[in-house]
Amino acid sequence: MRDGGAWGRPPLHSLPGCRRCQIPKTTRLVLYRMADHTSQNSWPRVGVVIVNWNLKDTLRETLASCLQIDYPDFKVVVVDNGSTDGAPEMVRKEFPQVHLIANATGMGYAHATSQGMEWLVQQGARYLFSTSNDVIFDRAILREMTSYLESHPDVGLVGSKVFFHDRPQIIWHAGGHIGWHGHSMHFGWERRDHPRYDNPRECVFVTGCGYMVRAELAQKLGYLKSDLVFYSEDSDFCQRIKKAGFRVMYLPTAKLWHKTSTTLAKNRGLQLRYSTRNNLYVLQTHRVGLPYPLTLGIHLVAVLPIKMLFFLLLGQPANAVGIWRGICDWRHGRYGMINE
Repeated sequence: MRDGGAWGRPPLHSLPGCRRCQIPKTTRLVLYRMADHTSQNSWPRVGVVIVNWNLKDTLRETLASCLQIDYPDFKVVVVDNGSTDGAPEMVRKEFPQVHLIANATGMGYAHATSQGMEWLVQQGARYLFSTSNDVIFDRAILREMTSYLESHPDVGLVGSKVFFHDRPQIIWHAGGHIGWHGHSMHFGWERRDHPRYDNPRECVFVTGCGYMVRAELAQKLGYLKSDLVFYSEDSDFCQRIKKAGFRVMYLPTAKLWHKTSTTLAKNRGLQLRYSTRNNLYVLQTHRVGLPYPLTLGIHLVAVLPIKMLFFLLLGQPANAVGIWRGICDWRHGRYGMINE
């Protein structure tokens, strides 16, 4: 969207950390190709997909930040899930360069993301960047992610370092893993940024609010699993990418700031129903955590009952019921949108 300036190609031996006589031939070839395409301003097209539902003002800030990203060739699509706050009209009026897909009703986050990805593939995107409607971007984020994927053909997806928007030095996500107890966890959560979070790391999953995936791979996998609707769709997607023979990496040089607003924040019971159901699906389907079925068993017979008891003691029975209904949905294979 912005015209990038020409980059001079550096001599191969001047690349950071390299010595002419010590670089393997295959590595030299990759580095040379990277330097060559940057010098010719031929960066591959990137597609950015943002899903929105009734967050007009937040979306406006996200789009304004997105359009300031320093990258020569990227397209942005907003998929709106039936907003009633005027968000689609705002996008059309204030951001005419952004493509809008306006669904009449809410189709779920996973389905809407897949809609946007499919449209971007049709526009010739080589890489797809999936993000949220409540983030602010570092201007170099697309260059960092694209360069990494271009130079690491064994990596299928890279995730960003995510900070809290209101605490810009405090980490929200620095890669994800699933513990022995079956819960998804973020490395670096609530920790101040530190050099120990500055190295790329292979992960079980990365958060859906800021990752880039190879478009051809996403298309081959059928994009996100729409039946999961909300929650754990990123974990499922990452596991399917791993099963396809690619690595999933956390990339600390790709940064964004997340406002951590949640679409279902006003209905905690429904949120817990979705997250419980979908997390059990990931544990069972992809057998992550401890040797199967230990993690799944611990989660079912210990972790979830303790959480239900905790909510009951707090006087929040609707939350306990949400967890129980999520277990029942998973047990009976009931997926898709939940109408309450």
